[in-house]
Amino acid sequence: MNLKHENPFLEKIKTGEPIVLTEYGPSTLFDEKLLLLLDNLTSFYKISDFSSIFFTIIKDLILNGFKANFKRIFFLENRLEIESGADYELGVRMYKSFILSGKSETYEKLAREKNYFVETRIEHSPDFIEVTVTNNNRLVKGEMQKIKTSLTYAQNYNDIMEYYIERGDNSEGEGIGIALCVILLKGEKLPVENFKIMSTDKATIAKVKIPLKKN
Repeated sequence: MNLKHENPFLEKIKTGEPIVLTEYGPSTLFDEKLLLLLDNLTSFYKISDFSSIFFTIIKDLILNGFKANFKRIFFLENRLEIESGADYELGVRMYKSFILSGKSETYEKLAREKNYFVETRIEHSPDFIEVTVTNNNRLVKGEMQKIKTSLTYAQNYNDIMEYYIERGDNSEGEGIGIALCVILLKGEKLPVENFKIMSTDKATIAKVKIPLKKN
């Protein structure tokens, strides 16, 4: 697809139809598609100044989904039990080194084979834009605790570097990404309670709702 000459999103934006993207790993093409989509969406609803911040928030949530799926592949390959507290802490340290080495890029193919995907669904109207990012693996106890901690403490900060210096998570980085989302929303005077992360038996779901009309 040549995104410069072909725009698959305009008609759905005009008609109010939900837009769904499904990917198995990061890529330059996906970044281009997401940027085009959000540029068109924010332009249509006359909030173009929010486009770059919106892209940062949504991309971070998507990357967290990819990393969570890749982490499960890593645990399986290394015969570690992700539900075990001891295995989880060991595996997280090993996985961080694996990510920093750049080798996790090879996992996109494995994620596709196992059908470990990240779905981004955008519902929109003149009243709001709601983005739901879902990866089809549920959170384990250690992951949920880190997310709750990050969501709680991030609300006390207005600067991501200040958060990083004082509360930087030395494990995988999801805490920093979640804090960044909260701080960016606060900076735009958007309700932080409209950003939620939850887990079901089969999936992890992150939601961001952007109101377009002031009450």
